[in-house]
Amino acid sequence: MNNLLLAWRLLKRDWHVGELRILIFALLIAVASITSIGLFTQRIQVAIQDQSGRFLGADLLLSSPQPVKQRYLQQASKLQLQTSQGIQFASVLVANDQFQLASIKAIDRHYPLRGTIKISAQLAGPETEQLHGPEPGQIWLSSRLFQQLNIDIGDRVELGETHLIASAHLQQDPGQAGNFLALAPRALMHMDDIPATGIVKPGSRLRYQYLFAGRHQQREAFERWLKPKLNTTDRLIGGKQGSLPLRSAMDRAEQYLAMASMLSVLLAGIAIAMAANRYSQRHYDQTALMRCMGASQSTLLQLYAIQVLLLGVLASILGCLLGYISQEGLVMLLADFIPSDLPPVNAQPFISGFISGIITLTGFSLPAILRLKTVSPLRVLRRELTPLPLSAFAIYSLALGSLITIMWWQSGNFKLTAIVLIGILAIAAILNVLSYTLMRMSTLLLTPLSGPWRSGLQQLIRHRQTNQIQILAFGMALMILITILLLRTDLLDRWQAQLPEQAPNHFVINIQTYEVKQVQDFFQQHQIHSEGLFPMVRGRISALNNEPVRQALNEQAREDESLKRELNLSWATHMQAHNRLTQGQWWQTTEHGQHLISIEQRLAQRLGIALGDRISFQIADQTITATVTSLRSVQWDSFQPNFYIIFPPGVIEQYPVSFISSFYLPPGNKQLINILIKQHPGVTVIEIDAIMNQVRSILTQATLAIEYVMLFVLFAGLMVLLASIQSSMDERLHEATILRTLGARKDFLRKTQLTEFSLMGLFAGILAVAGAELVAYGLYTQVFSLDFEPHIGMWLIGICSSMIIITISGLLSTRKVVQQSPMKTLQSI
Repeated sequence: MNNLLLAWRLLKRDWHVGELRILIFALLIAVASITSIGLFTQRIQVAIQDQSGRFLGADLLLSSPQPVKQRYLQQASKLQLQTSQGIQFASVLVANDQFQLASIKAIDRHYPLRGTIKISAQLAGPETEQLHGPEPGQIWLSSRLFQQLNIDIGDRVELGETHLIASAHLQQDPGQAGNFLALAPRALMHMDDIPATGIVKPGSRLRYQYLFAGRHQQREAFERWLKPKLNTTDRLIGGKQGSLPLRSAMDRAEQYLAMASMLSVLLAGIAIAMAANRYSQRHYDQTALMRCMGASQSTLLQLYAIQVLLLGVLASILGCLLGYISQEGLVMLLADFIPSDLPPVNAQPFISGFISGIITLTGFSLPAILRLKTVSPLRVLRRELTPLPLSAFAIYSLALGSLITIMWWQSGNFKLTAIVLIGILAIAAILNVLSYTLMRMSTLLLTPLSGPWRSGLQQLIRHRQTNQIQILAFGMALMILITILLLRTDLLDRWQAQLPEQAPNHFVINIQTYEVKQVQDFFQQHQIHSEGLFPMVRGRISALNNEPVRQALNEQAREDESLKRELNLSWATHMQAHNRLTQGQWWQTTEHGQHLISIEQRLAQRLGIALGDRISFQIADQTITATVTSLRSVQWDSFQPNFYIIFPPGVIEQYPVSFISSFYLPPGNKQLINILIKQHPGVTVIEIDAIMNQVRSILTQATLAIEYVMLFVLFAGLMVLLASIQSSMDERLHEATILRTLGARKDFLRKTQLTEFSLMGLFAGILAVAGAELVAYGLYTQVFSLDFEPHIGMWLIGICSSMIIITISGLLSTRKVVQQSPMKTLQSI
C-alpha cells in the first residue's frame, strides 16, 4: 500500500512533464481507435447481416435431406426465435399436355421471416410485394413456367396426384439469392398441399428447410448450440453467407478498417516507446538518489511499474470512453447510409480496447522502465554514469510481441498481420539505411551556406545519430499516414470503380448453344451492354490425385460446400478481366485440348489443393481428370460471371453445356426482360439489384469510416512527432543557452530551427513516400488483389506536406528554446 501511495504522489508530481502527457495521449488514441472501430464494425456487421436476411427469407437457414430433430426447433423456440418450415424438391408440372421440370418450394404460413415475395398478375404487369406465400390450393409460378406450359393466371396445373391453381407470376423469392446461378424455373406452393401430391415418399429426393429469425444475441446463441450437432449433409447459412458478392464486400471492408486500426496502434506504440524512453532518462537522478537512501531494485521496479499501470488503466478507461463517443459520431456521420435501428453495443470491444491498451503500454514502455532499476547510486556523484541498456533482443521482443498480439487479435487475419509487420520491419531497415545516406550527403550542403542556415545544417549533422532516429520516426509516421491516404483515395476508389453505376444488375442463364447468336443479336438490337456469354458445364469433384475426394481430404475440408453440390465448370482462351493469377501459368494456345485446369485460390486453400494436383470431375455419367496448372483470385463482388474451375478450350465442350451472361438494364427498360423471355422461353433472367445496392452501401460505409479513422492515425502520427521533439528538448535548451550567452539573437535561433526542421521534413518526406510505395505494392498485390501503379503525384505532395507539417510542428514545439532566458535554463541544470 505504501508503494502504491508513493507511486501515485510521484505520478502527480510528474504530470506537468511533457513526455508523460504524450505517453497518455498516445495510449488514449490507440485504445480509442481499437474500441471505436470494434464497436462500429460489430454493430454494422450485425445490422448488415440483419438486412441480408432479406436475401434468404430469414436470418438463418438450415437445410437437410431429412427432417431435423424436434429438439432443434424446441431450442429455437426457447431462445424466442421465429421459425418457418419448408420443403424444396424438383418435380414435373403438367398442363395442356406440356411437361416442365421445375424447382418447387413448399412453404408454411410464416414464410418469409425476412424480406418479401414479389409477384405480378401478368407477365409484363407491375410487381406487388407479399408478406406471405400462396394460399392452400394455389401455386405461384415463374414467368418462364407460364410460357412453357402455355397457361394463364387462373389455369390449373398438375403436380403429382393433385391440381393447383396458378394464381400469380413469381417474380422474386427471397430464397433464390443463396445460389442464383444454379436455379431451375421456380414455383412456390403451400405446405398443406404436399400430402395431396403424393410426392413425399420414402426415398424421395427432398431438401427440408428450416428458417429462423430473431435478435442477434439469440440467433448467435442458437447457432453456437446447433453447429456441433449437425451432420455432414446439413447446411446452415446466414444472409451474408448466402451471397458471394455480399460476403466478399463485407470481408474486404473489414480488412480496410482492420488495416487502419493496426496502423494507428503501431504509430501510438512508437510514440509511447519514445515518450517512455524520455521519461526513463529524466528519472535517472531521482532513482540514483533513492538508491542512496536504501531503495532496492525490486522496490524501484514496483514504484515505476505501478505508475505505468496507473497510467495504462486511466488512459485505457478514457480511451474506451472516447472510442464509444467516436463510434457514436461515426454512426451519426453515416446516418444516411446505415440502418437506423442498429443493435446496442456490447462489452466485447471495450474489453478488447482496454486489454490492448495495457498490452501496448507494457510492450513499448517496459524496456525503458526496466533500465531504471539498474541505475547506479554513484550517479549522484558522477552524472555521466547511465544504466546499461537492455539487450536489443529483449527490447525488440517485447515491442514486437505486443504488436503481433494486438494486430493479430484485432484483425483476425494472420496473413494481413504478417504482411504488415514484416513489411514495416523490412521497410524500417531500408529507410534506416536511406536516412543514414541522406544525413551523410547533407554535409555537401555546408560549403555554400552561411549564417543561421549553416548553423541549422550543422545542428542536424552534429547530432547525426539522434536526428537519424528522429527522421526515421518522422518518416515511418508519415509513411503510415500516406499509406492510409492511399487506402482511401486509391484502393477504395479502385474498388468502387469495379462496381460502377452501370455494373451488371441481371444474370441470364440456361442459354442453349443454338440460342447464343440470337441472344447476342438481342443485346445488340436493344443496346444492352453485356459482359459476353460464357459456357458452363455442371460437374462434381469426385477424386483428388486418383483417390476418392472424401478420403483424400481432412475432416474440415470434407465439410466444404463445394463438395456437396455440382460446380459450374467453364473453358476460356484468356483469363477474365476480374481474375488474377496468384500461382502458376495460364495456358498457351499450344496447350488447348490438354486436360489442365485453373482453380480459384480460396477453394484451393480450403481443399488443400496445390499446383500439380490431379482433380477428377463427375460430369453426367462420365469422369474427367485434369491437372492444376494455376490458381486465380476472383473478385466475386464484381457481378461478372465467374467460375471456380476453368479448362482450356477443347476439353469439356462435348458435355451438356449452357451459357451464362450478365448485363445492365436501367429500371425503365425492365420490359425488355419479358421480350427476351418470350423469344427464348428456356432462358432464366435473374435480377440482382437488391444485392448490388447492399454492396454499394457497404462500399460507402467503408469509405466514410476509413476517412473518419484517419483522424486517429493523424493524431497518433502527431504524437510520434511531438515525442521525438520532446526527447531532445533538454539538449536543445542547453545549446540555445550557449548560443544566447555568446550573443546570438532570437531571430538567428528561429532561422536555425527553420533550417533544421525543413531539412528533417525533406528527408522524412523522401523516406515516407518511398516506404509508402513499397507498402502499397505489397498490399495491392498480396492482400487486395489489385494491380500496382507508381504514384508520381504522391512524391511531390508527400515531401511538401512533410516539410510543412514537421517545420510548423517543430517550431511550435520548441518555442521554449527561443523564448526561455539563458539564466532560467542554467538555474534548472
